[in-house]
Amino acid sequence: MADSSPSEKNLETDMTTTCPICFESFKTPKILPCMHTFCHNCLSSYILSTCKTKESPVGFPCPLCRRFVPAPSFSVEVEKWTELIPVNKIIHTLSVKRDKLCDACKRANEEIEASDWCESCSELLCVLCVKYHERSAVSKNHSLIPIVTLNNVSEQNKKIESPYALCHDHNNRVEYLCVDHEDLCCTRCAWNKHRKCIQIDGIEDAAENLRKSGKFATLTKEISEYEDTLVKTKSEGEGTIRYIDDTSDQIRKESTELRDKVINHVDALLEDHLSELAQNVKQNKDKVAKIVAAVSDRHLLMTQYLQTLRDTEQTSSSILVQDYLKIRRQLKHVTRSSPSKLILKLHSHFSEDLTRILQVTKFSDIKTEMESIPLRDIDLSCASMALICELNGSDGDVTGGCFLKNGDIVLANNSSKELLHYRNYELVRKVTIGMQPRDIVQQTSIFILVSEYQNGKGNVGQYDLNTFKNVEKILQRDNTVYSLAVSSGFVYAACSDLILKFDSQGNVVQQYKVDRNTYSVAINNKNEVISSSCDKNNVTVMDNSGKGMYLYSHEKLIYPYGLDVNFSEEIFVAGKHSNNIHVLTPTAELLKIYEVKSPRCITFKENSYMCFVGSETRTTKVYEFKEDLQY
Repeated sequence: MADSSPSEKNLETDMTTTCPICFESFKTPKILPCMHTFCHNCLSSYILSTCKTKESPVGFPCPLCRRFVPAPSFSVEVEKWTELIPVNKIIHTLSVKRDKLCDACKRANEEIEASDWCESCSELLCVLCVKYHERSAVSKNHSLIPIVTLNNVSEQNKKIESPYALCHDHNNRVEYLCVDHEDLCCTRCAWNKHRKCIQIDGIEDAAENLRKSGKFATLTKEISEYEDTLVKTKSEGEGTIRYIDDTSDQIRKESTELRDKVINHVDALLEDHLSELAQNVKQNKDKVAKIVAAVSDRHLLMTQYLQTLRDTEQTSSSILVQDYLKIRRQLKHVTRSSPSKLILKLHSHFSEDLTRILQVTKFSDIKTEMESIPLRDIDLSCASMALICELNGSDGDVTGGCFLKNGDIVLANNSSKELLHYRNYELVRKVTIGMQPRDIVQQTSIFILVSEYQNGKGNVGQYDLNTFKNVEKILQRDNTVYSLAVSSGFVYAACSDLILKFDSQGNVVQQYKVDRNTYSVAINNKNEVISSSCDKNNVTVMDNSGKGMYLYSHEKLIYPYGLDVNFSEEIFVAGKHSNNIHVLTPTAELLKIYEVKSPRCITFKENSYMCFVGSETRTTKVYEFKEDLQY
């Protein structure tokens, strides 16, 4: 077979060095795991346009083959992903070296067309140099890639993919694993960067330990479980999209039908109205026409009378007297029988119900109730407690409160007898009530429950959410009622040595005996009752019958005034005098202790890792627990 002509070779080279997005010569070519290469700026623009509509993107599809490309790092912004994608050294060299000549021959002042690229030497080689390169003991194991195969992704993949990992700092072959930092190291890294680390294993030993430890199976199981969750969530999301389409179609249909009914009804009313108007007009016009005809006849008669009286000069005396007497008698009769003059006004008073539609500014109120639920639990043992904001105006003596369904926050300021309402973390309403509030929970979409006391007597009041006015007292006690919790239609109230369970009417259905100075209660998804005693400095988990299940105490937990549980049933305990928050498993085992100054209460937003922490002397703060991830 004949060799390719120079023009064909140039065409192949041009195709190799041309970006498939902008169709120009590569400028800083970046190579994806699928072996497709693009200009830095072209790829960056593509990534931004692809990811801008996604929430927390984790990758993007290749512009050519659509294979999913994982993000090079989750710790940097999407705008910087392209900077972390490796440069295609071969394409970069071919783009810079427009002549494509053998580098080894050029050093000998010879110009010979290159046929291969040496990955190890980062040089172009001609056919003859390739032959000697493969024979040399020094370079016989070097990776050689024919230039003509660079456009063949599968062949390129086989040639370029390294059989071993390279360290990020020096691009050398990985030889060690720093167990302390879980960092892959070359010899230079191990000597310079990790020489003070306790455990550094050889890479072969590390691989063997991974195989024997079963960690691959554990990780595979974790990924499979998460994949199942993602598949289920994706299916539910697609179902939600179908629901949105179906529901919007139904709303559109009902709206159109209502519009048609209203229009048809108005058209029918208008038709009756116009018929009635026509009938009324005809009747009135007939009446007026009769009057006009009668008046017209009298007008003609008067004209004749006047004509007769004007022609007296040529009339005989007897006829003159006769006409005069006749006209005078008839005039009296005509004037006495004259028709009444009609003054007619035509009115139409439109129905107020009909005109009221002109005051309607919206066809209907379209509302969406959306709830966000995390796909997975975070590892709270390695999470951080990030401050979101401080709720200005909540300085001191906040003993409780809640997140409303719409995300607003309502706080109970005990000493000032105030309910503080925050929207978007800004104080929008401050209402003084008659008693000192202790805690707040949302009962329904229109009511909140407030535990309050005065002069040693406590009660639970039902308040209108719109006005913050007391509607009724649904529970009254001779002692103080502290924290409240709502679950399965029942309300739980901490009353120092008792926890009361009562229904929406205030009927107590169960009492739980607890340690003295129990000011806080929470209910998890299993309807287990969690409480904390400031007398015993402990946390107790009971089943719904009151049987003790788990008990937690710690030398660093002092005066646990408040607690709450999140959607994944972890327990968060506010140690008021120990200046910390203890995070426990659902079985009351310690996960982590967070240092927080004088926490008095802690309350979580539903299906979220966001909470607020109230204090006796400090401003209430909003936090979010975030997992510390290393990439």
